[in-house]
Amino acid sequence: MKITTKLKKQITKATAECYPFEMCGVVVDGDFIQLENTSSDPQNHFEISPEQLAKIEDRGEIQAYVHSHPDGTATASPLDKHQIELHGKPWIICSFPDTDIQLHEPCGYKAPLIGRNYYHGWQDCYSLVRDFYERELNIALPDFDRDDNWWESKDHASLYLENYKSAGFYEVDQAQYGDMLVCKVGRTEHPNHAVIWLGNQWQLKSEQAEPAIGNTLILHHPYNQSSKREIYGQNWAERTVMILRHKDMSHGL
Repeated sequence: MKITTKLKKQITKATAECYPFEMCGVVVDGDFIQLENTSSDPQNHFEISPEQLAKIEDRGEIQAYVHSHPDGTATASPLDKHQIELHGKPWIICSFPDTDIQLHEPCGYKAPLIGRNYYHGWQDCYSLVRDFYERELNIALPDFDRDDNWWESKDHASLYLENYKSAGFYEVDQAQYGDMLVCKVGRTEHPNHAVIWLGNQWQLKSEQAEPAIGNTLILHHPYNQSSKREIYGQNWAERTVMILRHKDMSHGL
């Protein structure tokens, strides 16, 4: 796709008018169509309602998604890169007031297992488990809708405890490489964190990793932190509720 002079003018104008909030829209038949940003935090994020998109798709095929980065750059963020791959469409990002417009095409981007940023619901501790199992063990795990802080409500379903069997896991006594440990971190009603047992195997098949020392290593994604490896010590042993092994584990190793 090419960003024409006409598109640049349309997008720049809409970006300036929306500042300091994020502008959003789509390109259909070479024209930019501005849409309402329905995000609860429009200064830092954008959302387009499914109803808006359905109406637009009745008019023609969406060629690209467009949004702005107020007081930022036109570089795609990790969230942008994730969404670009999810939608399989180009994204156009416009920065303001230092105006720059960049086109970002789907390129097969995958967030790294080590050092990825935290975004609840799509790049959190369970997302790391799913990606690890897919890339390292060739095992596909189901995903689950989850609101932030769901674990704090006693009336909410206990997502790990109620879904691990249907996801193909069963409980074991001793951890081996690739097992998922369900933990309870902080004062919470439900187990709310999952870590992956690496043992002494710090190498990853799917990406380069710096050497790590220890024979009780885990990989996990702490809340609002970057994913990392660390030693499974007494503090983690006290937090662990159960050790789970997937029924297809032997097929992935």
